[in-house]
Amino acid sequence: MRRSYLFIVVIVLLGGLFRFANLSGKVYWHDEAYTALYATGHSSSEATALFDGQIRTAADLLALQIVTPERGIGETVRQLAENDAHHPPFYYALTRLMMYGIDNTVFATRLVAAIAGLLLIPAIYWFGLELFSAPFTASLSAALVAVSPFHYLYAQEAREYSLWALTIALSSGALLRALRKNSLFAWFIYAATLTAGLYGCILTFLVMASHSLYVLYQTLIGHSRSWKADSRILRNFALSLLGSLLLFAPWLKVLLNVNVSAVSWTAKPMPIVTLARIWASNLSRLFFDVNLDVTSPLIYTVIPVLISTGLIAYTLLWSIKHLPKSALLFLGLLGGITLLAFVGPDLVLGGRRSSVSRYLVPVYLSLQLAVAAMLSQKLSVRRVWPSWRMATLGLLTVGVLSCAVSIPADTWWNKKYSHLNPGVAQVINRATNSLLVSSDNNINKGEILSLAHGLRPNQPVLLFSEPEVPAIPDGVNTIFLFNLSQQVQAQLDESSAYEVAAAYEAGRLWQLKPKNALKAP
Repeated sequence: MRRSYLFIVVIVLLGGLFRFANLSGKVYWHDEAYTALYATGHSSSEATALFDGQIRTAADLLALQIVTPERGIGETVRQLAENDAHHPPFYYALTRLMMYGIDNTVFATRLVAAIAGLLLIPAIYWFGLELFSAPFTASLSAALVAVSPFHYLYAQEAREYSLWALTIALSSGALLRALRKNSLFAWFIYAATLTAGLYGCILTFLVMASHSLYVLYQTLIGHSRSWKADSRILRNFALSLLGSLLLFAPWLKVLLNVNVSAVSWTAKPMPIVTLARIWASNLSRLFFDVNLDVTSPLIYTVIPVLISTGLIAYTLLWSIKHLPKSALLFLGLLGGITLLAFVGPDLVLGGRRSSVSRYLVPVYLSLQLAVAAMLSQKLSVRRVWPSWRMATLGLLTVGVLSCAVSIPADTWWNKKYSHLNPGVAQVINRATNSLLVSSDNNINKGEILSLAHGLRPNQPVLLFSEPEVPAIPDGVNTIFLFNLSQQVQAQLDESSAYEVAAAYEAGRLWQLKPKNALKAP
């Protein structure tokens, strides 16, 4: 057992180091650019104003993502409330504080996520200890999370999901401790961590619902204590919830006016077969990830995906039979409420809500804790099968390898639309006396803010609002077109002077060339 603990300590230390390795190396993608925009107190209307047909530089785009003294945290909160209220301000305010004195915007905005990802490891240990009352199970839980490719990726992304995972673990551990001790201080800690969770991510309401159902069952149906003791617990829990909701009331008022169209894309239909494939690939990324994108058929057939799915299926069956009832109920509610909230609408109404892995953090934490409980029980048997030792060793090893492979990469699957932007920037930077032309087509506002991080600061950029086609200036050697609509590209292609040719088609980059240049030998 000592060797097992030593191995776990090494794994945990590696996981902690991974979160800070090459933190600013990967592409700063679309969503992260918006994080910087709002964290620095700028607005989406300021980004929109750039698309006015005037020539600027990449440095002008970066200026909207840099801290300025005249825009403090108050402006950060105000801009979120007015433009992006479904993202509460806790992560953005912390990021705003972190950006003081750090010139590297990418590093600064990701540092909060990295620190939260680091703190998640001991938080999961505490949560596991409160849930299972077994130090080895808690240690194995921390190790699985420490080298989980999923948690590693979101610990290196300037979004709130790593912080959300931390508050889930802390509030869940705090609730179990409050139920055990039933002291005012313990309930205060629970209320504080739950409030932090609400201000970190509005999906914490699903965590709150799972906690509420658990406490109601334990006090009204389970009756593990006397009626008097259970009524005191129920009262203290209700007061904790009320206190959290009152503290969150200012932002709750803001949420009543939120523009739901910002997440309307999650309701777009997706075939159930495609959804099932994405579910399987997302599950596999809890343990193994070699950057196979969801568009690759290999992600659904490789052996690790089948092994991960089989491991989860076996763990669920084992948990029903062997986990203590209270632990099974807690994990089942924590993961089940969130799963039902996203999978249910997709199955009934259609959509792709459940395909977004970052929305399912409570589900994944529940599964990882259950896997840790199953493996620790197998390893605790006096004559443990060598296969279970190898399985545990293999599971942690592939996690380490997955993180190690990801560290030097300049992009990864979770960078979505922006994952080819490093290649786009390289093509543009190789050209001399070039002009980048782009429009407000589709998601280009965020994409241009992202792309600016890879361009030379003095790179000229001409941004315009479609369907108007800007006048192309003379005296430029190379004119690049980035993700223009097909209609605008067709207009340029049909003009008498220019013809559109591919520069980096996969990256949505085209080149506008004089027709006589194309005809020249």
